[in-house]
Amino acid sequence: MRTTTAVSISLPPAELKRAQRLAKQTNRSLSGVFREGLKRLQDQHAAAGRRAGEEYTPAQQRFIDARVAEGLDDFRKGRVHGPFASAKEAGVYIERVANERAATRRARRPVR
Repeated sequence: MRTTTAVSISLPPAELKRAQRLAKQTNRSLSGVFREGLKRLQDQHAAAGRRAGEEYTPAQQRFIDARVAEGLDDFRKGRVHGPFASAKEAGVYIERVANERAATRRARRPVR
């Protein structure tokens, strides 16, 4: 009973030659070269995932998760601005809102 499955892949001729040369240099079959490449890519991907997950302490991760949840709640309740066609357009909007708020604060101050 066969324990493997044959697959067909497409490679540019130059890459096929490199793979064949590597197989010969490492005393492997062409299938072995591709299996090893797949294994290394999977290991690299898994290691990258572990590094990203270990980047924050559990307390930091809880804080981040809480802020993300707040942002999603704001979005669900419609407390959003935009959409903006560009970063410049968003910046103009932010400046306008800041100026309006500053004017409101100045208006509330008692005159001396």
